[in-house]
Amino acid sequence: MNLVLSDQGESGADGDQAPEERRAIILAVLEELRPGVQRDGGDIELVAVEADRVKVRLKGACTTCALASQTLGGVRRRLVAALGTPIRVVPAVD
Repeated sequence: MNLVLSDQGESGADGDQAPEERRAIILAVLEELRPGVQRDGGDIELVAVEADRVKVRLKGACTTCALASQTLGGVRRRLVAALGTPIRVVPAVD
């Protein structure tokens, strides 16, 4: 799975969202990215949001893909652009 993402996104966010608004933004970004991940035989779901850490679960082909870390990096860049604040995106370990 090789998800190419633009660094352009919803810029101008101030990073001062309430927790429920922040979670809604994260979910919206993941939903926007999901079709590209699914085209490559995988999927991504939100597991938890803990302060500046977003935990996601990669599924399907993503679980064994050598490019999964690049996909997570692309997700992180999109989330930073949408949220307007630095965050970390980490895979959930089952």
